Amino acid sequence: MNRNYMESQLKNATSYLARLVHKGDCIRGNAVIMKRVCGNPRCRCSLEGKKHASLYLCRKQDGKTSMTYVPKRLEDDVQKKIANYHKIKELLEKVSDLNYEQLKLNKEQRHV
Repeated sequence: MNRNYMESQLKNATSYLARLVHKGDCIRGNAVIMKRVCGNPRCRCSLEGKKHASLYLCRKQDGKTSMTYVPKRLEDDVQKKIANYHKIKELLEKVSDLNYEQLKLNKEQRHV
């Protein structure tokens, strides 16, 4: 990788990362769809075996996994925030990789 390309990539990645973080619009976790029976004996889930699908936010904290029910009206918002969190992680990894490559280039130039 050449230096100018790396600097451009680093600038773009950090700029996008800063915008995502500044908005604060992220949640750490994963979306999990669970299918359950509601308990109503007259419901389709009991009569036909067609279970109700619900979205849950699954996250691990202090070594324990927790599942939080997400109401239908918030599903899109929560999905977006989860995607933003994963994008932030991906961008941090990219910034770290670019900085590492830059370090290697600087180190090599000193020895030349």
